[in-house]
Amino acid sequence: MPLERSAVPLTTRRPARALVATALAAALAAAGVVPAMAAPTPEEPAGVVDPATDPATDPVVDPVAVSVIVPITTPPSATGLLSSDEIAAYTGPEGSLTRQLDAVAGTPAVIALDPMILASIRVLGSDAPETAMQWVARLAATSNEVFLLAYADADLVSAARTDTLDAIVPSGFGFALDPANFAGTAPATLLPEPSDEPTPDAPPPYPSTDDILDWETPLPRIAWPSTAVGRGDLAVIAGAGYDVVIVTSDAVGDPATPLVTIDGVTGMTGVVADAPLSSLLSDAVEGTTSMVRASALDALEAALASDAARTPGRHLVLTVERDWPSATPGLAEALERLEASEVVTSSTLADVLTLPPTTARLGDGAASALRDEAFVSLASDAAAELAFSSVLEDPSPLLDPRALERIALYSLGWERDESGWGAAVDAFHTRSDEIRSSVQLEQSSDVALLASAADLKVVVSNALPFPVTVQVTANPRNSLLRAELPPPLVIEPESTGTARVPVEAIANGEVLVLTSLTSPTGIALDSGHARVTVRAEWEGIGTLVVVIGLVLVFAAGIVRLIVVRRRARRDDRGAEGRDG
Repeated sequence: MPLERSAVPLTTRRPARALVATALAAALAAAGVVPAMAAPTPEEPAGVVDPATDPATDPVVDPVAVSVIVPITTPPSATGLLSSDEIAAYTGPEGSLTRQLDAVAGTPAVIALDPMILASIRVLGSDAPETAMQWVARLAATSNEVFLLAYADADLVSAARTDTLDAIVPSGFGFALDPANFAGTAPATLLPEPSDEPTPDAPPPYPSTDDILDWETPLPRIAWPSTAVGRGDLAVIAGAGYDVVIVTSDAVGDPATPLVTIDGVTGMTGVVADAPLSSLLSDAVEGTTSMVRASALDALEAALASDAARTPGRHLVLTVERDWPSATPGLAEALERLEASEVVTSSTLADVLTLPPTTARLGDGAASALRDEAFVSLASDAAAELAFSSVLEDPSPLLDPRALERIALYSLGWERDESGWGAAVDAFHTRSDEIRSSVQLEQSSDVALLASAADLKVVVSNALPFPVTVQVTANPRNSLLRAELPPPLVIEPESTGTARVPVEAIANGEVLVLTSLTSPTGIALDSGHARVTVRAEWEGIGTLVVVIGLVLVFAAGIVRLIVVRRRARRDDRGAEGRDG
C-alpha cells in the first residue's frame, strides 16, 4: 500500500515567505537600520533605494563575510543511476544541470554536488553524451569550491536512526560498464587515466568504484543532512567518516561564529547556516517575478546591513534550498547582488573552517516515523536478497544495482513527492519478492517407483538472467524409501534443470516425499512434496517374466532346430530309397 504523508504545497509556502521578507525589511527600517523605502512593497517598483547611498549602510567599514552553499542535484529517481537519455536532457543547452551550473559557475558560491550525477556519466565511458562530458569538464574548471553530498542526496538522518548508514554507499558499478566503452583511453575529464599501458588482448581497464565517485577537493568530508538532525544522529554520522556537518541556526541558536563544536559530539565540527537569512535568500531565488525577487533581495540586504552594523566583519553562511528553481534567474540575480553589495564580502567555506569554533548545543531532532519504518523494511529486503544471492557464483551483478535502487529511495528529493516515494518503495518490495522467488521447484506429480533402486527426478526453474547453483534434497516421511543426496545442480539463465535424487525402496507402499531447495550455503529457497508409490516386487516379477520369456524363446529355438534336423534326415533317407 503506498505510503502517504501530507505536505504544504510550494505554491503556498513561497508567497508566504515573501510576505515575511517584506515585513522583516519594514521592521528593520522602522528600527532605524535602513529607510522604510529600502524594502519596497509589491505595489512599488523594485530598486527604489540604492544601498550604496543609504546612510545606514554608508558608515559600515567592515562588511559581513558571507558564504553561500548551493546544491546541484537532479529530481529523485528509483534507479540510483541516470539513463543516457536523462543525462543528455539534463546537460543539454536548456537542461536543469546546465542551468544550475550557469547560475553558480565562477561565483563565490560553494557547490554541493550529488555524486550520482558524476557516476551516471562516468559509467558510460566513451558513450557518454558529448554535452555531459562538456558539463563535467566545465565543473572541473570552475573556481567554485565543490564538495560531494551523500550519494543520491540520501537522507543521512534516517539512515543514522535506522542503523543503515553503510547502506547508502554504492557497492559497485560493474554491472553498468560496457567493455566497448572502455576499450580506449577514458577522457581525462571523466575518469583518471589508467596507470599502466593496456596489454594486447587484455580486458579494458575498468574504473573502480572509487574512481567513479571521486572528486578532488581541498574541503573535508561534509555532511548536509535534513533539518531533522539531532545530536545522537551526528554521533553516528561522525562515525561514518564525516568531518563537518551543516546545521541551521534554528537548531543550535545564533553563535558568534558559524563554526561550532557541538556538545556531546566528538570528531566533528559544525557549520551553522543562518536560517532567517537563508530563508530570505530562498525567497529571492524562488521569486516568480522580478518585482518579488527584487523585494526579497532588498530585505536580504537590509538584514545583512543590520548584521554588519551590529557585528562588523562577522562570518555568515547561507544555504539555498535543494528544490531551488533553476529555470528562473533568481539565484544568479541573488549572487550578483551579494557580490555588488557594500555590506557584504564573499567568503569561502575553507575560510569558515579556519575560524575559532564556539560551542553549541543541538537537540534530539525531529523524528520521521514513516521514513524510518520504510528504511527498516528496505534493510530487511536487502538482507534477504543477500542471503538468496548465495545461489550465484558472483552476486554483484544482482546486488550492486539493487543497492543503488535502495539508496535512491533515501533521497531527500522524495520529501517533495511523498506519493511517488511511497509507490517507489512498494515497487522495491515487490521486486525483492520476485527476486527471492525466481529460483523454485516446479510442481511435483505423483510418481510410481517400480524398482528397488532408481532416480527421483526433481525439476527446478531459474528466472534470473544469471546461472545459479542449487542443492536439492528429498526426505521420505517413512521408512519405506531411502533417499541419498544428489550433487549440486547448475541451472542456466532463464531455464529449467532436473536434479536426479538416488532413492532405494525398502518395502512396498505409498510414501510422501518432501523435497527442498537450498543454496549451496544452506539458505532455504523453496519446498514441495510428491507421493511415491513403491512397488519394488514388480521389478522381480518383471525380471521373472523376462527370464521366462527368454527361456521360452530359447526352448522354441531348440525345438525348431530339432524339428528341422529330423525333417532333413527323413528327406535324406527317402532320397536314398528311391535311388536304390
